[in-house]
Amino acid sequence: MGKFESRQPRKRKGAAVWIIIVLVLLIGAAAARYFFLRQDAPQIEQAAPQLSAQEVEPVEPVQTPPPRTVVPKVELLKEPEPEVEPEAEPEPEPEVPESTSLTLMALGDNLIHWSVYTSAQTADGYDFTPFYEDISKIAAQYDLACINQETIFINDRQEISNYPVFGSPPEVGDALAAAGFDIVTCATNHAYDKREAGVYDTVSFWREKHPEITMLGLHDSEEDAQILHVVEKNGIRLALLNYTYSLNGFVASQPYFADMLTDKDKIRSDLARAEEEADLTIVFAHWGVEYQYLPDPSQTQMAQFMADNGADLIIGAHPHVVEPLWVVTAADGRQVPVFYSLGNFLSQQPNMINHLGAMASVEITKDETGTYVSSYEILPTVNVILKNPEGPLNSYRPMLLRDYTQELADLHVLGCMPDWMQMKFDEIVSLPDPNAPAQAN
Repeated sequence: MGKFESRQPRKRKGAAVWIIIVLVLLIGAAAARYFFLRQDAPQIEQAAPQLSAQEVEPVEPVQTPPPRTVVPKVELLKEPEPEVEPEAEPEPEPEVPESTSLTLMALGDNLIHWSVYTSAQTADGYDFTPFYEDISKIAAQYDLACINQETIFINDRQEISNYPVFGSPPEVGDALAAAGFDIVTCATNHAYDKREAGVYDTVSFWREKHPEITMLGLHDSEEDAQILHVVEKNGIRLALLNYTYSLNGFVASQPYFADMLTDKDKIRSDLARAEEEADLTIVFAHWGVEYQYLPDPSQTQMAQFMADNGADLIIGAHPHVVEPLWVVTAADGRQVPVFYSLGNFLSQQPNMINHLGAMASVEITKDETGTYVSSYEILPTVNVILKNPEGPLNSYRPMLLRDYTQELADLHVLGCMPDWMQMKFDEIVSLPDPNAPAQAN
């Protein structure tokens, strides 16, 4: 058998020796360092200079500032700036025309005699519409159409009446509206023929049934009497006024019922307001002497008064015949056309001259210099009365004289010849104004 030999692990003698040598060197180095420091210490103390107490200057104690408190930096919260909406681009300014204008026509008395309203009677009322068919074609050619409603309206059928105290069916107003009239003047000498009832019926008719039409001259309250009627057309504002010289001897129970020429203070005040609120002022005056072709002093003096206080155009009625168109020079130098009387438009008066009327045709312009009457003329009209072949009543067809034919003249109840009517018209409108300045030759 083989010999079993028990052996211990062999130790590494070389490593232990090196460890001991290193430890001895370290201990020796430390001892040498200690010895060296001990030898040098007295010499260091002796090298420091010896200073007496007198030589030592007092040293101010150094004040150490207190420790600085550091405030942590805090970001301030700012309010969020409002979002700025982008500015909208300005709308372009509307183009203002260099000038604008309007045309206006005006007619004389719409005088509803007995034969006129009986000719319009129907089974259940009245129909005046056919009487205005010819003139409606002319009214359609103008921006504004005006007519003088001579007689007052009355709702009570029992109160419908003839000259000298008129009361007309309100259906007359319906026919005027259908014909295209825009402005109706009612301050006439017959405005109080039916007393309060006539005023109230007339005012309420226009206000309630035809509010699109401007009715002038009558009022049912003090508040209504304070209203200045201004009509705007084509960018031009027109102030419209209407006055009458009389109420045929009646005295109205309320002073505001009808606008009167006798109240100069009111006229002056109305014209001043019109000057502020409108571009141009038109006055419709019911004045003069019946059946007289020349204006009388009351008309010419009143026309001057109105022009001096701001009227720019004056249109007259009442004499039942045509009177001339003259021009008044206002105090400020304005030239104011005055149509002194347009005569009758529709009536049943007995004389041929009463069936010759006139129409004012006017153009009003607004430009950079102001607003003014730029052109005007007076045109003849004729009240055509035709016998109804089917009965005793008549057919009425007032129209411009230029549209009046010989065939119609042959059927006219009064035999009004076109040439004669034109001759009389030319004669009247050519009457000279005695107050006009003399023209140099």
